[in-house]
Amino acid sequence: MNNSTTTVYRELEFEGVTYLRIESYSDHQEVYKAADMLVQEFSRSRKQIRNIEKYQRDARKLIASIWFHDDLFRFTTKKEYFSPSKRKQVWMTNRTLDLFNCARELGWVEVIKDAIPPDVAKGEKGLSTIYQSTIHFKTLLTHLSGKDILFNPDLPWVLRKDENKVVIEEPEEFYESRKYKDTKHLLETHLKRLLAHKTSWEGGSPISPVDLRLTRQFTEDFSHGGRFYCNFQNKSKVDRNKITIDGKPVGSLDISQCHPMLILRIYYGIEKEDGLFSQFNEDVYQVFEYEHLHRDLRKKIINILFNAKKEDAGITSILNTRWWIDGFTNEIVIKTFKKQKRYGEKLFENKKEVLKFIESFKLQHPLFGKVLGSGIGLKLQGFDGSITFNMLKLTDKLDIPMIPIHEEYLCKEEDREAITEMLRGAIRVVLDKYSHSGNIKAKWTNSIGHEEIIELPLNEIRDKNG
Repeated sequence: MNNSTTTVYRELEFEGVTYLRIESYSDHQEVYKAADMLVQEFSRSRKQIRNIEKYQRDARKLIASIWFHDDLFRFTTKKEYFSPSKRKQVWMTNRTLDLFNCARELGWVEVIKDAIPPDVAKGEKGLSTIYQSTIHFKTLLTHLSGKDILFNPDLPWVLRKDENKVVIEEPEEFYESRKYKDTKHLLETHLKRLLAHKTSWEGGSPISPVDLRLTRQFTEDFSHGGRFYCNFQNKSKVDRNKITIDGKPVGSLDISQCHPMLILRIYYGIEKEDGLFSQFNEDVYQVFEYEHLHRDLRKKIINILFNAKKEDAGITSILNTRWWIDGFTNEIVIKTFKKQKRYGEKLFENKKEVLKFIESFKLQHPLFGKVLGSGIGLKLQGFDGSITFNMLKLTDKLDIPMIPIHEEYLCKEEDREAITEMLRGAIRVVLDKYSHSGNIKAKWTNSIGHEEIIELPLNEIRDKNG
């Protein structure tokens, strides 16, 4: 084992510890009782509490979320991060912070690893404290079960964040608009369908609505971004492909090279690459002289450059990116660091090596080379978000359970044909003003991992044998 690998294992000791997210809620009587205890304790240090009913409701969210997490978790108590100008999650309010600190005082959560402040971290970004719930907390909730946990009913179904990922506050009329209400209804119906069709983990335990609830997220304005996100998407591909719906195995339909396909059709009006090397370009993530890099790594590098607003910014991100092999799933993990300590294998040693990769990519893929460092990624997310939006509407009409993972769609294996035809239709709607010619490739993966490339013809009338 080399020194770099040793470093990865040392740093990964707490790498899997995720942040506590206040996304759960429960009406269970034990949660109500514990919430009353928490608010009562908090009120001891206050002469008067305004909107006490909001504190009680937020206490139920906090308690349900801690119980549902049921593991080590990170949580920051820096007050500035809970201000409207800094918070990156809708639930990061002063009430949540007050109640969490009170739960600490009651001995409901305990510190496992102290925070590392930036000055101790040699000027780098600090690391939040790691906590876990205590036995005392768990004894308050002895009859609570997973079926009693609901998603936080006050979370929005559509939200915007700025370029720093800080939540943008929307006016009340936004939530009263017809467009918001229609999206909310569609996503609520989608969630109810997945629960009604017994969407379950391997082994049969039901997947919580907290994990399946979709949110549509935009960046800065409603013309950038627009993808759909849920906690389930953060699970490993291995775990996702082992779930069942109605007790039946699932497969996934994935648009092949979705963003490159969108670039060609929307910005150039063509189906395939042209140029000197076009006959060899089966895959846009193929780069001459870099076959030694795993395709996932090449894909990550190129997508970083698509997303970057300037090429230099993309190069910096690439140099701050590391990768390693997950010891449990055997999947490649790729992470771009910002200010925190870096670990894992580098993609390149220096800027000169990155520039050499970019030069080779531009030579082989000149059309795509022109959009590197253009920030086109957010616009493309808007297009693939629109494809998913249409998929949600189509599956709603036919009552077919489906889980979107950006441009990939999980469904029962027996629904493969229907989902394939829906995807063809959804893509046609999104590309209506651009290009209906030719075919789009997609990859079907069944429950045992067998992959098959299929073609989706975009002509108006599909041949019965096609």
